[in-house]
Amino acid sequence: LPVVMEQAAGTAVAATTAKANPQEERWFACTLGGKACGRLLERTRVLDDGGHSVETELLLRFVRDGTVTETRITSRMVTDAAGSLQEMEVVQTLGNVPLRSTWRFQGDQVVETRSQGGRAERTVRPRPEEPWFTPAAALAEVTRRGDVGDVGEIDEMADPITLWVVDPANGLEPVEVSYRRLGSTDVVVDGEVRVGVRWEIRQPDAPLVEEIIDASGETLVSRTRLGAGLGVLEIARTTKAAAAKAADGGLEILEAGEVRPRFAARAGRPDMATSVELRVTPRLGELIELESCGAQQVRRDGDGLKVVVTTGNGTPFDPSGEVFLAVTPVADHTDPAIRRFANRSIRGSETPLARADALRRSVYRHITRKELATAFATAGETVRQRRGDCTEHAVLLAAALRSIGLPSRVVNGLIWIRAAGDDRGAYLWHMWTQVAIDGQWLDLDATLPPDGPAFHPGHLAITTGDLSSASLNSSGTQMLEVFGAIDIEIVRTETKKP
Repeated sequence: LPVVMEQAAGTAVAATTAKANPQEERWFACTLGGKACGRLLERTRVLDDGGHSVETELLLRFVRDGTVTETRITSRMVTDAAGSLQEMEVVQTLGNVPLRSTWRFQGDQVVETRSQGGRAERTVRPRPEEPWFTPAAALAEVTRRGDVGDVGEIDEMADPITLWVVDPANGLEPVEVSYRRLGSTDVVVDGEVRVGVRWEIRQPDAPLVEEIIDASGETLVSRTRLGAGLGVLEIARTTKAAAAKAADGGLEILEAGEVRPRFAARAGRPDMATSVELRVTPRLGELIELESCGAQQVRRDGDGLKVVVTTGNGTPFDPSGEVFLAVTPVADHTDPAIRRFANRSIRGSETPLARADALRRSVYRHITRKELATAFATAGETVRQRRGDCTEHAVLLAAALRSIGLPSRVVNGLIWIRAAGDDRGAYLWHMWTQVAIDGQWLDLDATLPPDGPAFHPGHLAITTGDLSSASLNSSGTQMLEVFGAIDIEIVRTETKKP
């Protein structure tokens, strides 16, 4: 969720143009579903050479089962006097150690540096092929093409304008973004009525964003729909005091994604079974698409989906899938600490399957502080800090598997949890790992105790990802579409007798 919200918030504030009140701070209050969840600060500075630096800092606070989770995401874009991008940076503090990514544009090359803790990696990459725009330049371009004059008399645009945009939230690769003007509207900011132009902004694998921009190019309001269960993320211009108050909000996030299943006659606990058949139907909107992956098989069944999850089953792995062995910012398996952890864990394990399960059990034991206070730590941070929830278990296991040459990916989905005094329990947001062995994707859940099964059929996979920045955005967006939008019936459970 923080990764997706970073993308949404980045779209909002990065749209502010350099001419918008330079040298001043602009404060925003963040609400989700009408409830306060954070604040955003934007600064624009005029540099000595006539260029501009636009910096944003997003602070989000959520409560998960009584535990406060805080994330902080800071981005910066520097342009020269001609508006050409010179440098951009994003610093994500989703765990306890910031992950910093910096891109410096030098002629036809870009020097990319990623650092966390005491480790840093520097890569020289070719400059993205033109034409592309920064978010601010893109908004100025569509405004020019749309012939926006008096903002009080703006009509809806029939066809969107599509541009390629480079944004630190998405990394160095340009992303195709479409802008469609929806008309004008009034916005109240600190008691003052300001007129703004409404823009609908779409980009691949990201929620739909609506921006309201005033005549000077300042963002007044950004609204992003984050699924039926969460509602709308609104980032609204306000005073410093009001923004600070919004940052003190404590929005409970786990309940938004909870699905309480119906049980058919004689259906038992899914976590105690070897095979489970589910029927998934839409509660709101259209039926979501689920994929067959690992232990899960999916097919259409009338107005719903028939999902069968069977322990030990797998789905085919394409051996050309090099992305599942790649180094990514969150799963940097070249980190010496990860390699040492992995090599130590697999001693005495002779087969790939035995090594994979040895790593699963080691990850469970290694993460000694099992808590919800960490939003989304990298594998390198987790192996050192030894704390986290399901995401930290899944990412560390995926990185460790890659470090020994086993392709891996993560699964975003739901897991059935038995509630105290309630055997019907609920499905809650979860992440686990899949490993490719003998041409098959197999499931491993490092949050399960090491003396038990590596996986059970109380899991419902929504989407898989290779742990690249793009896949994190895409899978997070797909998960948000599920929140509050599906019903689950446990049709049958099977348990093999010993």
